Amino acid sequence: MFAMLALGGDIGCMAGPTLAGMVSGIPGGSLKTGILICVIFPVLLLLGIILCRKTD
Repeated sequence: MFAMLALGGDIGCMAGPTLAGMVSGIPGGSLKTGILICVIFPVLLLLGIILCRKTD
């Protein structure tokens, strides 16, 4: 169980900055857009957790 939790944390720590970098690297994208994604990403994760709790 602890290995699965650690893997989930590693994926979350990898996916957020990767997504921000990909959005910033899109032609016409800017660093401000990437930072906005960094702010929105944790909110989306929390919403996903809340939705998972309601389905159980």
